[in-house]
Amino acid sequence: MIKKLFLFTFIFFLAFVNSALAHTGLESSSPQNGDVINEEFQQITLTFEGKVEQGSKFELQNSTGESIPIENIALSENEIIGNFSNPLENGEYLVNWKIIGADGHPIEGEFSFSVDVPVTEAPAKEQVKTQEDIQPQPKMEEKEVDTVNETKDEQIQQSKMPSYVIPTIIGILMVIVVGSFLLILKRKK
Repeated sequence: MIKKLFLFTFIFFLAFVNSALAHTGLESSSPQNGDVINEEFQQITLTFEGKVEQGSKFELQNSTGESIPIENIALSENEIIGNFSNPLENGEYLVNWKIIGADGHPIEGEFSFSVDVPVTEAPAKEQVKTQEDIQPQPKMEEKEVDTVNETKDEQIQQSKMPSYVIPTIIGILMVIVVGSFLLILKRKK
């Protein structure tokens, strides 16, 4: 009887751990985290490690936190594809994704990229420039950009919990429950 109970508990635990480890993560994206895009594009593709369910989505924000409208978000087996009506302007962008994995668990994450498309100047008529036109635009130094990117990467790393933590805790709790049950059975005899 005790051997059958152990065998049943062991099989149940293995089945539960396999499904608990099956959380879906971001496998790849286009553009990828940290990419600098040098040409116009109007589509973001997120590819996940497993199937994503209906209700999964992502949002795109510029460096000031304004949301960029995404049209036609399409879900396939393990991909989410979103299009925008106009090409993105030069600047930093943040993609926040929230999906529902095949196991029903909500999972979220983020990554950033930047757009730096060379500006083609149309032939301009000669204009008399005023003092206001000549004022230089403030630029973010490269060191500040690196610091911002490092901070975002640190936040992303801190928000990820290793996938083995929850199954390990559940396994320890199962061992305690089964051990307690067996101890109670042994005392009754």
